[in-house]
Amino acid sequence: MANSLIRSNRNKANAIPKPAKQAKASDFDKTASDSKAVSSVTFDTNLKISNHTRNKLQAMAMIGYAENQRLSVDTAIQSFYEQLSTNEQREFDLQVSTLETRDVKLKSRNN
Repeated sequence: MANSLIRSNRNKANAIPKPAKQAKASDFDKTASDSKAVSSVTFDTNLKISNHTRNKLQAMAMIGYAENQRLSVDTAIQSFYEQLSTNEQREFDLQVSTLETRDVKLKSRNN
């Protein structure tokens, strides 16, 4: 009985699914018209800090203010940002936006 179940679909023509469209090599070529404009990129960088600063970031994570040191930095920056005046926040946002645009240009050039 098991053999009949295994072989039941072997000789049927419609048992093998057929794709509606078959892919060609040209479908995978990237062209300028297919590429989308990138407005933001994310990549890891290194930051040299003292062991004292690292220990403070780790302590923030250990007492529950963040999950890890990376998020501890984000938490500290967010706290700093909230203490700024509205004009200082606008200036900060402008500087961050300028630096983000630079990163996009640099990464676009490398790809």
